[in-house]
Amino acid sequence: MNGKVIHSIETRIEAAKLFDAGFGYKAVAAHLGLNLDSVRHWQDRYLQGRLLDSTVMGKKFYPPELKVAAVEKFLAGASKTDVLAEFEISNRGMLTKWVSAYREGGPSVFYEKAKGRPRKDSRPETLEERLAFLEMENEILKKWVALAQEEDRRLSGL
Repeated sequence: MNGKVIHSIETRIEAAKLFDAGFGYKAVAAHLGLNLDSVRHWQDRYLQGRLLDSTVMGKKFYPPELKVAAVEKFLAGASKTDVLAEFEISNRGMLTKWVSAYREGGPSVFYEKAKGRPRKDSRPETLEERLAFLEMENEILKKWVALAQEEDRRLSGL
C-alpha cells in the first residue's frame, strides 16, 4: 500500500451531496469526520466533475501555455479552486509551485528546458570509443566465462 487512506464510494457520494447543498470543505470534513486536506482535494475534484472517478491517473503533462494562463488568472484575482477547476489541474500544490516559479522568473520559466543533468547516451560516439567499449565488454565476458567454468569444476569435484 502507498499509505493513503481509501474512502468508500458511499463517503464520496455523501460528500458530493453536501457540496451540492452548498457546504464548503471545512463543513463537509467536520460532518464526515475526515481530514481537511483530503476533503479540500475532493472539493477540487468535485468542481472538475471527477469526485466519483476512482481511476488512478498517471503523471499528467501540462503545457507551458496552460501553466502561464492558470497562473495569470490566479494572480488576476481568481481563487485557486476556480483556477483548478477551469484548467483541470489535479492538485493545488502544483498551482502553488507554478505561482512561485512565475513570480521568480516570469512566464519564460515554463518554456525553459528541463533542469538537471542531461541524459548520457550509453553508446560510444567515435569508432575509437566503440572499439574500446567492445574490448572492455569482451574482457568482462571472458572473465565471466572463466568464473563459470571454475565454478562448474568446483561443483563437479564434490
